[in-house]
Amino acid sequence: MLLIDAGTGVQRLVEDPQLLAGVERLDIVLTHFHLDHVAGLTYLPALPLLPAIWGPGERATGTATKAILDRLIGPPLFAASLGEIAASVRETPSEPFEIGPFAISTRVQRLHTDPTLALRVGAELTYCTDTAVDPGNGEFAQGSELLLHEAWYAEDATNDQTHTAAGEAGRLAREAGVSRLVLIHVNPLLRSDDELAGAARAEFPAASVGVDLEPIGTRESENDCFT
Repeated sequence: MLLIDAGTGVQRLVEDPQLLAGVERLDIVLTHFHLDHVAGLTYLPALPLLPAIWGPGERATGTATKAILDRLIGPPLFAASLGEIAASVRETPSEPFEIGPFAISTRVQRLHTDPTLALRVGAELTYCTDTAVDPGNGEFAQGSELLLHEAWYAEDATNDQTHTAAGEAGRLAREAGVSRLVLIHVNPLLRSDDELAGAARAEFPAASVGVDLEPIGTRESENDCFT
């Protein structure tokens, strides 16, 4: 299983053990180190297997991923050490690499308060979060079956230099020629997902808002993705 980022949704793997049924290897790829993307690492002691963690520390911050996570995992903030909850901690390579059956490519996104990674898994999936709309991601996502893209604002465009509006995500999806767009990393204070989806669909009709634990099949693979 490949898990992208480790927010509090990691608790789902604890609440429903069937999500890990038959899984012999778990790899977690972090896009960056803001707390809403790493706080779920504190649930790892409750899992039946030790995951491998991949992070962009050296590329995005100039500091090793292990050194960054050691600040969070370990006394006095957390009882267990990083070595006790993870099988390994590795740097995400700049060149394409493989994790089990998954072919991974990444690019650094500079349009956020701290640099983050966009992630591509073969032809099946491109994942872009915590970024203002970035033209480089359009080329990066070209031809993907599924684009998961952040949409913080239920508007056509925004002047925010760190986050994306739904309309901007829709235009990027259309220009990239993806088959489907799922909006993620949405503002929890939005009154309705319909507003968010509508702004994206004005540019790209095959857009929807991610639903927790929704399975998303792709034509390129027998494996499901889950939001």
